[in-house]
Amino acid sequence: MSDRATRTPSLLVRGEVRRAALAILEEEGPEGFTVRAIARRAHVAPMAIYNHFGGLNGVIEALWIEGFESFRDALSLRSEDPGQGLVDAGLAYRAFALAHPGLYGVMFRHPFRHFEPSPEAAELAALTFQTLVSMIERAQAIGFFARQSASDAAQVIWSACHGYVALELQDMNFADDRDRAYRLLLATLRDGFR
Repeated sequence: MSDRATRTPSLLVRGEVRRAALAILEEEGPEGFTVRAIARRAHVAPMAIYNHFGGLNGVIEALWIEGFESFRDALSLRSEDPGQGLVDAGLAYRAFALAHPGLYGVMFRHPFRHFEPSPEAAELAALTFQTLVSMIERAQAIGFFARQSASDAAQVIWSACHGYVALELQDMNFADDRDRAYRLLLATLRDGFR
């Protein structure tokens, strides 16, 4: 039987490459992330990655975009109570990172030396941050963050959540109860700014 019979149809290449790339990132980390490894795992010729993505950086950018689109959706939960909405967004932040460590790594760990997101991809990341800024502005209307700029408060919250999650993903979380400790972090951030 020819190799052609086992190749992935062209219409499915992008999805297969994406799945293969994420599997490699989650199982091996960025060290195993090469065009050849992705092609082998996706059952495509290496040239297909160049044809469909323009090369390895195109695969990374596709994952970056997918990650930030999904992440923004996860953070965009609406609650009638703006204070609770911030806690819910913080919980969604951690849940996303734990469920999608490969995407989260592409988005926030930047383990690829020669990757620089395009201006459009960088704008998507900025829009995700703006989602949090908008939540802060909603909470300001009921007394939270009254003396802070929404952007500064959002940066502090994002940094604290990112730090907790990054340590957890590296298995450097020594809390007795990780869920309870993270909820304590979120409540402290929310209430500390009040």
